[in-house]
Amino acid sequence: MNWEEETGVLIIGFGGAGATAAITAHDFGAKVLIVEKMEKGGGNTTLSLGGFLSITDIDKGLLYLENLCNSICTTVGSDILRVYVTQCHKNKDWVEGFGVSTHVYGGASFPLLPGADAIEKRIIIGGKTKEGNAFWSLLKQQVEKRWIDLWKDSKAKDLITDASGAVIGATIQKGEKELAVKAINGVILTCGGFEYNESMKVNYLKGYPYYSFGSSGNTGDGIKMAQRVGADLWHTSSVSVSLGFKAPDFDAAFMSHPPSNRFIYVDRNGKRFASEFAEHHAYHFIVDRFDPNTIDYPCIPCLMIFDETACAAGPLVISALGNNHDKYRWSKDNSQEMSRGWIVSDQTLAGLAKKIGLTPCVLEKTVNQYNYFCSIDEDQDYNRPKEKLSPIGPGPYYAMNLWPCLINTQGGPKRNQKAQVLYPDGQPIPNLYSAGELGSLFGLLYQGAGNLGECLAFGRIAGREAASNLRYKVKGKR
Repeated sequence: MNWEEETGVLIIGFGGAGATAAITAHDFGAKVLIVEKMEKGGGNTTLSLGGFLSITDIDKGLLYLENLCNSICTTVGSDILRVYVTQCHKNKDWVEGFGVSTHVYGGASFPLLPGADAIEKRIIIGGKTKEGNAFWSLLKQQVEKRWIDLWKDSKAKDLITDASGAVIGATIQKGEKELAVKAINGVILTCGGFEYNESMKVNYLKGYPYYSFGSSGNTGDGIKMAQRVGADLWHTSSVSVSLGFKAPDFDAAFMSHPPSNRFIYVDRNGKRFASEFAEHHAYHFIVDRFDPNTIDYPCIPCLMIFDETACAAGPLVISALGNNHDKYRWSKDNSQEMSRGWIVSDQTLAGLAKKIGLTPCVLEKTVNQYNYFCSIDEDQDYNRPKEKLSPIGPGPYYAMNLWPCLINTQGGPKRNQKAQVLYPDGQPIPNLYSAGELGSLFGLLYQGAGNLGECLAFGRIAGREAASNLRYKVKGKR
């Protein structure tokens, strides 16, 4: 094999997991090279709020994660969950060890589960920088401080193995050149999920179409590379999904976030189908309902119906997050979006129904039923929280289509508690590791801030394990 480049640890993907793995591997004495296919690093990490999971009590945290991941069937072993919880217990101190402060901004996504009181969502104190949120800025600065080699605009195409199947490097497309890069210690895959791979979404997810909020670089590259060297996959249908608006002239979607409670969701028959305040990350469980009689997903897209008060309360989406944050600023009164035809309006519900293809009497009945529930402070259909019951008032009325949109995918190459990627028989593929969203441990349900928590937890594990593999040392550090 003719090698054009050589390193100790090769990290494919420069987001939160890749940066954490690089910092850790470097600090354990390994020579590190990061390759990133996009012009800028950060991936979904820099497009997110920047919150990470922290756990205050290991035993309680494990109880919560066991119920979260394995309440229906066991998809994630207790060994890897304990390792994850133990590492999340260290996340706060590791982050604050770089001289920043953090604060709690939320807790358990499913507060009724046992152990939920041990769950914290933390965020670094400080606003956004030109590089992104404070979390990504910190990790990026720490990589730069260590003079870790970074190739941008450099796509990993294939893993290279020896005769025994051990991963010994990768083929990297750097500019016009295709380079064989030798990785003496190992390769760490940290290149995200498959939010922008249409074929994978069609085959792995139930419901269609699914759009995405995050990085357009997430096209399933790591999954395909790992599969080609024999990796097992786990819970590829597990995703974090919210509702969003997809404009035809933007690749990414806008995350829906009504500023008023005076709205409902209806399917394309004009009927409510769920509480409008379900868990933020779990809307795919609600909207991917298939009707075998009509051969259709009646809730994809669904429609948000709202009144003048809701429309005037502020932007209907969060345009500061996601891949559109620097491409389009949603108007404060939603007027620009109405002029674009993204929002439809009419003085009456019957008129609105005709414009959006619904039966007028059905929509009127749906709104009247909901308003009755508001009057008695009880949603007798879907248990919408009492404090969120605000009636839809007099016209004009408005409607906007909403689709299931991926915050991120979770499944991918299966890994163990040492961040090693596994063969289908459970044995580790020699010298191959993964961290972050690629092959995340979250199966049935997702805990908010869990992915950045996993970037930290398994990024540190992967960096440590790879650096310790053969103990390839840097002869001189700068």
